[in-house]
Amino acid sequence: MDLIENPVFCGLAVFFTLLFLLNLRSFLKIAPSLWDCAVRWKGNLILEDSIQLSRSRNWISAILFIPFCMVVHAFGLYTPDFITEAPAAFRLFMVTGVFLAYFLLRAFLNWQLEMHRYGSSVFTAANTSFLNYHVILFFLLFLTGSVWVAITGDGTSARPVMLWEAGLTYLIHIYRRGQIFASVCDPFATILYLCSLELLPTAALVLSALLF
Repeated sequence: MDLIENPVFCGLAVFFTLLFLLNLRSFLKIAPSLWDCAVRWKGNLILEDSIQLSRSRNWISAILFIPFCMVVHAFGLYTPDFITEAPAAFRLFMVTGVFLAYFLLRAFLNWQLEMHRYGSSVFTAANTSFLNYHVILFFLLFLTGSVWVAITGDGTSARPVMLWEAGLTYLIHIYRRGQIFASVCDPFATILYLCSLELLPTAALVLSALLF
């Protein structure tokens, strides 16, 4: 089924475009802070220390969750067999369900392994930094895919480039999160938390794409 001819996909695209435009002011407020988060680890702490900025970031990330899944689906960035073999009308919902489970698993691990003795503010900033890079990654993927289709007319050929962008963004996120942890705890604890909170859920996501 061509996504352009899919009324559900098109309806969601229109709805979330309008919703984002209605909240464009909030995005413009956090845009400089998101750039700061990308170039230095303290930017994540500064953003989290601002109630207004952190709330705006949370809201924008929530708004972009479905559009992010739509981009992933449209360009085939997550294509395990159990999704590609499903009826076309259900694939977007299945992709959304997988990434919702991924986000919930991350939240559960963050809650279970909260390091109270190192200070909740730093731990919170480390946890929510994922949302900063989620917003950044959405725009990277969306812009790359849109430009690629406009130039070549073929969105499938953009897949390798977009996967590299996703991988690089994720590596930057891990590095920045590690720097946040390292600012308050020893190297062993930093590695332990990164393995538990980052590598475990992401490994599960990657393995689901490879094995299923």
